[in-house]
Amino acid sequence: MNKIVGYLFVCVGILLVFFSLVSMYKVFVDRQPVAPVVQLADMNLQTQYGAMTVPMQNLNTLVNLGLFAVFMAFVLSVGAKLAGIGTQWLKNERIHDALLALKLTEIPDEEKLKKL
Repeated sequence: MNKIVGYLFVCVGILLVFFSLVSMYKVFVDRQPVAPVVQLADMNLQTQYGAMTVPMQNLNTLVNLGLFAVFMAFVLSVGAKLAGIGTQWLKNERIHDALLALKLTEIPDEEKLKKL
């Protein structure tokens, strides 16, 4: 049962890592648009020469790309952590199975454990 959960964690972790890498590749290399999270309105400024409008479209794009990159970095780190937990779980299960296969009644010495 623990092996199934370990392999499941590894697979889900690898899928999350690939998802985040592919999504970042599509956005930053293929130039696909990201979902607009932040929408800043154009800013109107009063100067001594009259009213001036500052467009915020480029700042909107930059902020949305930054938020997307932070979110994908978070998804990437979660996937890496899940895969790491899965591999640790599988490693512990393998050591447990190897000790059961040896059918030892006493605690093995350190050299035998290193060979496992």
